[in-house]
Parts: sequence; C-alpha cells; structure tokens
Amino acid sequence: MAEERNVARLEALLEQLVRRWERFVSHDPSVPVPPERERARLEQLLREVSREEGRSTAEQFRLEQLQHRFSTLSQLWQRYVRDREEVRRPAAVLPEPPNAAPAAPVHLDEFGALFARYAAELQTVGKRPTLDAAAFRKALEVQRRQLEEKGFEVDGFEVTRAGNEVKVRARARRRR
Repeated sequence: MAEERNVARLEALLEQLVRRWERFVSHDPSVPVPPERERARLEQLLREVSREEGRSTAEQFRLEQLQHRFSTLSQLWQRYVRDREEVRRPAAVLPEPPNAAPAAPVHLDEFGALFARYAAELQTVGKRPTLDAAAFRKALEVQRRQLEEKGFEVDGFEVTRAGNEVKVRARARRRR
C-alpha cells in the first residue's frame, strides 16, 4: 500500500513538473529559468523508489512506465534548452570544426549561397564585401567567360581563405 502511494506521489510530481516546463517554454514570467532543480529532485526520487523491493507486478509496471515517461520528457527538455541556447549565440561565435571538409564547389546558379559564404568568411576576418550580390554575380560571369576563352571548362566556384585573405576561386580544368 505504501508503495502504491509512492508511485502515485511520483506521478503527481511528474505532472507538476510537466506543467512548470510548459510554463517555462511558453515564456511565463513566473518561470524565468528552466525548472532543472525540480527535474533533478524527481530523478533522484525515481532512483530511490526503484531501488525498493517488494512491489507487486502492477506497481512495478507503473513505476517503469513513469521512469520511461520521465526519461523521454527529460530528453525533450534538454534538447529544447540546448536549441534555445544555440539560437541565442551569434553565428560568428560558433567555431568551425578543426577537421571540417572543404566547402563543396558551388555553381553559378547558386551564386546567392556562394555570396553568403563569401560575406561570412570576410566577416570572420573582420572585413566587409566590397561588392553587392549583383556585382558579385557579374564578376563571376566575367571570370567564367575569360577562363572559357582560354580553353578551360569551369565546374563551379568555391570560397577559399588563407590567413586574412578571402577569395572566390574558380574550379576549372582544361578542355579536351
């Protein structure tokens, strides 16, 4: 009987915690920070109750269901907090992985994405683009035409950086 009260009490605590998280997620001013203390306390209580012995099969089932639901909700809440923190960080602050693969070549039909990457790389070295997107596209078209006149076939363009120098380089090969 005491075991039944423990599981029922834990279920009630979980419901209260769910409501507090819902209020936090909906930006309720009375819950300005995630209810992490309450989550940790419930986790501890669940561990303590699960160590107790002598419960019926039905009570064991209810407890396992409660633990599973708590685990699922905890993962959801942690993901929400992590995503919320990542959104708040400016993109320039996020470090690039040390072993990141070089950027894939970008074709002219994707010049907007290429221009955005170029501008982002310039920003990381403390510079601003000297061209707007239309002038940037025109410059790439001129570069493509010049290379084709010299007997090259242009597969696309890529943004490269060496130190503080950011360049847009054509990926070209000789025609056969």
